[in-house]
Amino acid sequence: MSCIKRVERSAYVAMAPEAPFMAAGTMAGAVDLSFSSSSKLEIFELDFHSEDQEMKLLGQCSSSERFTRLAWGRSYGSGSEESPYGLIAGGLVDGSIGLWNPLSLIRSEFNESVHVRYLSKHKGPVCALEFNVLSPNQLASGDDDGMICIWDFSNPSEPSHVLKASGSYTQSEISSVSWNRKFKHVLASTSYNGTTGEFKNSESSDRFKGLISCSVLQWDPDNCNQIMIASDDDYSPSVKVINLVNVYVVQMVILVMLSGVIAMEWCPSDSLYLLTCGRDNRTICWNTKTGQIVTELPTTVNNSNFDVHWSPKMPGVVSASSADGQISVYNLEGCSSNGSGENNLLEAAPLTAPKWWKRPVSASFGFGGKLVSSNSKLPEASVVFLHSLATEQSLVNRISEFDAALGDGEKTSLRSLCKKKSEETESEEEKETWSLLQLMLEEAGNAKTKLHTHFGFSLPSEDQNDQAVATYSSENVEETQQESSDPLLDEAIQRSLIVGDYKEAVAHCLSANKMADALVIAHVGGTTLWESTLDKYLKMSNAPYMKVVSAMVNKDLMSLVHTRPAKFWKETLALICTFAEGDEWTRLCDALASHLLSSGFTLAATLCYICAGNVDKTVDIWSMSLVKDNAGKSYSERVQDLMEKTIVLALATENKRFSASLLKLFESYAEILASQGLIATAIKLLKLLELGDSSPEISILRERFSQSVYQEPTQTQPNVLTSPYNQAQPVLQPSFTTTSVTNAQPSRTTLVSPNPSPPQQRTMDSHSSTRSAYSTYNPPQGPGSHQPTCLYLNSKIHQNVVPPVELMVPTQRVVIQPPPAPVAPPPTVQTADTSNVPAHQKHIVATLTRLFRETSKTLGSDKKIEDTSRKLGALFSQLNNKRISNHAAEKLSLLCQALDKHDFGAALQIQARMTSTEWDECNFWLGPLKQMIRERQNVR
Repeated sequence: MSCIKRVERSAYVAMAPEAPFMAAGTMAGAVDLSFSSSSKLEIFELDFHSEDQEMKLLGQCSSSERFTRLAWGRSYGSGSEESPYGLIAGGLVDGSIGLWNPLSLIRSEFNESVHVRYLSKHKGPVCALEFNVLSPNQLASGDDDGMICIWDFSNPSEPSHVLKASGSYTQSEISSVSWNRKFKHVLASTSYNGTTGEFKNSESSDRFKGLISCSVLQWDPDNCNQIMIASDDDYSPSVKVINLVNVYVVQMVILVMLSGVIAMEWCPSDSLYLLTCGRDNRTICWNTKTGQIVTELPTTVNNSNFDVHWSPKMPGVVSASSADGQISVYNLEGCSSNGSGENNLLEAAPLTAPKWWKRPVSASFGFGGKLVSSNSKLPEASVVFLHSLATEQSLVNRISEFDAALGDGEKTSLRSLCKKKSEETESEEEKETWSLLQLMLEEAGNAKTKLHTHFGFSLPSEDQNDQAVATYSSENVEETQQESSDPLLDEAIQRSLIVGDYKEAVAHCLSANKMADALVIAHVGGTTLWESTLDKYLKMSNAPYMKVVSAMVNKDLMSLVHTRPAKFWKETLALICTFAEGDEWTRLCDALASHLLSSGFTLAATLCYICAGNVDKTVDIWSMSLVKDNAGKSYSERVQDLMEKTIVLALATENKRFSASLLKLFESYAEILASQGLIATAIKLLKLLELGDSSPEISILRERFSQSVYQEPTQTQPNVLTSPYNQAQPVLQPSFTTTSVTNAQPSRTTLVSPNPSPPQQRTMDSHSSTRSAYSTYNPPQGPGSHQPTCLYLNSKIHQNVVPPVELMVPTQRVVIQPPPAPVAPPPTVQTADTSNVPAHQKHIVATLTRLFRETSKTLGSDKKIEDTSRKLGALFSQLNNKRISNHAAEKLSLLCQALDKHDFGAALQIQARMTSTEWDECNFWLGPLKQMIRERQNVR
């Protein structure tokens, strides 16, 4: 990977400690393209949001001399209004040290009259310069005459200390100085003649220690007794770690391949990484614990880098100044171990994650409304907090109450639930709905009787019928006797009867509107005459109730349903309830509901669909309440209202087959339950409605539920975590108490090492020993075993990017119900049952199976292939169980015909149309289908 930012300069560089800035001072001895001898100090902005690779110049000023070193520190007064960015110090060729306030340079932009202060003590070029990390007001400088000065900015007129050795410890040109990271009064220096000195800056004495050949050095940030040294000698190009307890013992040697080290810097964000640049044009990042190359910057052709720095503000960002006049900024994550730029930081050296990737605090959501968090800044950094996260506590309370009232689905408890809901609701529509649901839960013999009463049509008793008949007879008998008679008509009817002409006699009676007489005579005249006379009578009658009689006589209640006015729907429903039997009752109620819905009687249609036991149509109407605000209820409350009625109706009708949209609703509701931590309730719901094998999605959901439930381990044998796909394997599972996220004290699980090792050995690089030590599982040896509960990492996970495997010891334990019995695995292309697929759809299965076989090798990973096979298996199951709509099946058939003709463009167009029109029904497998078509198209 090429650099992310660059600027054409031959300069030494210093990175701002607390701001995204970089300072560049013109390098002594360098000649630019214009052969200018001027010297400048410039400040650039590292703006990584900008796509422009050239760094933006914020300000600059001229310098009296060119630079031999540059440093940027959190100097005395740093962070104040006058010096918010610290102080820039530059070692110059004439032996002076220039001090600049970065704020002045930025504010003045390109004004040459920026205030600068010069410190004068050195007689030769200042070749070494570093601010004290622990005491920012101190600056150490070294020149080519072997003199080191310590400057205190509280009184910078003269150095507070001047250090210079004599005798055998004499240093020539000081090439590098480094302050100790733990003791602010300890400074180390080295010179090009190979002499290294350790200076203890105190009022009493200055002393020297050691004689080691090196030209660059840096203190170990983690160990105050260790120092990293490097040599620029091409005959012994090495980087060494020296422990000053015994300077003649080398802790580690890192080879730098071909030539000497010019510059070196330890990573301020993670001491595991060291950056070096050598005369062989290579700039390498090393692992200081193992000596391995972590990553390498791209190399230049003919010129090496002479100055490298880590950004203290942005971890993983480094700058490199090269002799060919270019300053480059790199992100190490984009570099590789060989400079090709194809691998990132971890792929190049899979040893450990950098510290800047490690989270001081972390939180992760888990399935089932769980939230896991940790905080490394707490006194007990090995504590993991497990929360049960209920985002809507009021909804959780309602669901729990409903689940308790639902019981095991017994009709007695369901009737009590409906009665309670009917009494509690203030909506008349809801009262009517819950009352009718309560009636639907009555025994078969009582339901219709109570339905009559519910709609105001009570059946009279036998005594009431006898009394009514007697009353009618006594009131009308006299009137009947006084009825006038036509002698001529009577004679004609009698003459016809005498000769046995019943048809003629009936005709005379009908002409005189004597309907009763006609019916009696027709009854004597035989079946044919009786039926024709009855038909004429029914047609001639204008009484409304006679239409009911006609429908009953002709056994045509369906016409009565379609012709009676919608406003009399209760009477119509009561008639159906009286005279319809068996399946006819369901069909008539369903037809009446459709008639009422088209007429705008929504509530009446809903009640009729309930009577018909049509769960799908009923829920479709109820679902309309989800898209509108109902009495100020939230969406989750409306969903709960809908599901309560839906579940009761499904249990009342004992319906085992649901539409795809209704199955999707149950699936969504189960996911809502799980998201609130109510996994046991979700399992009970799916089991209660027997939805396990109704759709592949719900089967997968039940599998997730079963895998998310832990068992309590016993002393005699470990827990068994059962998977629907594999044989049960003994695995010790941790048990713990989960608490609401709103509680003051969440549950915690403490991590304790099984075999505590010395601190210096517990590094993240011990991955090989970790893997061998914890790769096997040894179960408890019997009832007396006290082996602690363990959590073992998956062997496929790279053990080198996580700490050694540790025991998980729960502080609290509760008994959790065992998971339900495992369900069958979801169907795949190979295992899906296609025996019942209609003949005209068989070619769909054959074409898609061939398409999967042709593209399986190009789909990617085994997991991707398995996922595609499972989703195609779900499609085949839909075809086999006739759970796919005709429109979707027809388009799918056309798509497969296009595939058979190798017309992949047309197939993709059909898939796109299905995405826009049949997405709700076919979204599970439309995506993989598109990918397979594209893969097959590319093969061609």
